[in-house]
Amino acid sequence: MKLFKIVLISILTIHLGYSQTNCKPYVPTEKGATWEITNYSAKGKATGKIAYELIDKVENGNDVTFKIKTVTYDKKGEEIYTNTFEAKCIDGKFDFDMAFKMDGGALQAYENMDVQVDASKFEIPSFDASAGTKLDDGSLEIKVGSGGMSMFKMTILVTDRIVEAKEERKTPAGNFNCIVLSQKVNTKMMIKVQGSSKEWYAEDVGLVRSESYNKKGKLMGYSELTKLEN
Repeated sequence: MKLFKIVLISILTIHLGYSQTNCKPYVPTEKGATWEITNYSAKGKATGKIAYELIDKVENGNDVTFKIKTVTYDKKGEEIYTNTFEAKCIDGKFDFDMAFKMDGGALQAYENMDVQVDASKFEIPSFDASAGTKLDDGSLEIKVGSGGMSMFKMTILVTDRIVEAKEERKTPAGNFNCIVLSQKVNTKMMIKVQGSSKEWYAEDVGLVRSESYNKKGKLMGYSELTKLEN
């Protein structure tokens, strides 16, 4: 009996330690994986797309860092902006670098200038998180300058983040079981724009769909996963 108790305690300790440090990422996990998000107007007209590639994956014990390259294309399919960002599984929690929310189209005109990015973490909770779970805010500040002179600054604040539900979502890339998040989005460049968004994320995939609304709740546009190759 004593031996049984020791073995049982050892098994539980191992299991709990694994549960606390292991996390399910919301990105494809195979190096070289590619996927695409297509952006649409509120009326369903394609306005551009973003192509993603997992270019590196670094494991350090139970922690994993994913490095992702993005290429933004306009509605004609012409490349307009390239960026990289990181996503991480640390201490059992998954989060993106808020740089993944950078609007390549908005920055197209400044590609030959100095761009400084200050990005916070953007937490995506465990798929087991219950409806009503509150999440930390996120922030992104982009400064553009040339020759030592500041041209403009853009700030994005994502607040009042909450888990809404679990839903199955169908896109041209397939069917996905998703956790649904909602949040308020405040953008400031020359003027302050208030709105909100709703996002669907699937484990081992990432963003499956997002919808953007103005401050009156009117749909302004949406994005959808249209291609996935692991």
